Amino acid sequence: RPATSQSRMWVARGFKEGPGSTDPPRPIIWFEYADSRSGDVAASIIGNFSGYLQTDGYSGYTRIGRRPEIVHVGCWAHIRREFYRLVSEQGPSCTAAEMVRLIRKLYQIEKDLRARLAAGELSREVFVEERKAATTPVFEEIRSWLNHWETKVPPHSPLGSAIAYALGQYRRAIRYVDHWLLTPDNNPVENAIRPFVIGRKNWLFHDSVHGAKASGRLYSLIETAKANGHEPYRYLCHLFTEYARASDKSAALDTLLPYTLAPGSY
Repeated sequence: RPATSQSRMWVARGFKEGPGSTDPPRPIIWFEYADSRSGDVAASIIGNFSGYLQTDGYSGYTRIGRRPEIVHVGCWAHIRREFYRLVSEQGPSCTAAEMVRLIRKLYQIEKDLRARLAAGELSREVFVEERKAATTPVFEEIRSWLNHWETKVPPHSPLGSAIAYALGQYRRAIRYVDHWLLTPDNNPVENAIRPFVIGRKNWLFHDSVHGAKASGRLYSLIETAKANGHEPYRYLCHLFTEYARASDKSAALDTLLPYTLAPGSY
């Protein structure tokens, strides 16, 4: 393709269940090259997946989220972003500051309960129950605040736009409390994208589709390795060495992929 044409790297993050019921799930991060930002690309990546799908408010995900087998979950970080920008510009006494404060309460609840879950003080089931109980009054405050100010500010003003986006995402955004693996936002995916974005200036004018696809595969391996506790360079050395030696390549992958292989086993 021409080096100046638009290209996209899509990133998805999911989990593989641990071998035991109490074992932590193992994250899998997938990079996929595409030449467009069409929602059809997202649909092809998701395939026949069923379960919880957490995204930002990009309209390309809306059709997928309507599938009966998918529960579409929103992102509080994207809701918060415009309110926080207004606070940064107008100061802590501006109207938007109240919404930032309320969203901060959701994150504090999450932090406190996650700490207790990690310490073994809560089971996953009790964690979900306590989180629902703690967040419900905050959700009600947020909805009441949005409904109140929706009619009092110009709809196309910065605050009006932020409120409209929040109301459009509200029903999805509150669904994270239904499953212990879900968090208030999809920032882990944003964090996985960051190394690619930082390095992008080094390949701004690369024009090989095959190279872009290969890059996506390597980034998938590296970011999944990092997410599962591997040192990426050491892991890749082990992978390429052992995979080359294997007589049964398919069987070798079952033991060498970063979400299967234990970090301290090689």
